[in-house]
Amino acid sequence: MSRSLRVGPGVGVFGTLVFGLASVVAAVAYSGTAAEGFSPLNHWVSELGETGVSQLATVFNLGLIVSGLCLAIFMTALGLGRRTRWAWLYVPIGIVSGVAAAFVGIFPMNEIGPHRLAALTFFGLGWIFVGLASLDIYRRPDSFPRWLPLVGALTVAAFIGFLSLYLPSLTYTGTDPVDRPAISLVIALEWAVVAGIMIWVFIASWSWWRARDGAHA
Repeated sequence: MSRSLRVGPGVGVFGTLVFGLASVVAAVAYSGTAAEGFSPLNHWVSELGETGVSQLATVFNLGLIVSGLCLAIFMTALGLGRRTRWAWLYVPIGIVSGVAAAFVGIFPMNEIGPHRLAALTFFGLGWIFVGLASLDIYRRPDSFPRWLPLVGALTVAAFIGFLSLYLPSLTYTGTDPVDRPAISLVIALEWAVVAGIMIWVFIASWSWWRARDGAHA
């Protein structure tokens, strides 16, 4: 238990940085089927991992696998550290969400069946653990910033907006360069959800890490 508490915050920071770096590197190198550059305004997150199209799909997918597993480890440590009634609820949800994110990298969008299942599991559970953990931190901040729940609330709002637009179609549209709009609200909201989850985990991990090191100084 003590080992998990020691490494948990650092693993959380590491995982979010790995995902961010893998996304930026893959996006910079991306050239689509119409030789277009990557834009989070009209390219789905998973298009960065589409083998045969994204030039650095392997980098992005490996980043997803690593960051997903790091999320699961961080959530385990968070549960051991907080031990509140709420934590027993949102920590397992966060662990499953992290594992699902790893499977998104294992099954890129070329394998649309398992990919969609993994992606919807990550999105469907990610906003729940962020929302519930934010409420728990609002009630008892401990080492976390008092404004962290605001990041959680914005992430939950972005997910609700994304889901309301995405569920009616349940398909990855916009990959055809002929039909791809200049700006797609549903795609922008998908990126907002992913960014919100990553930012929330980074802030929670970093603040916990610094508080722990300060206590040991």
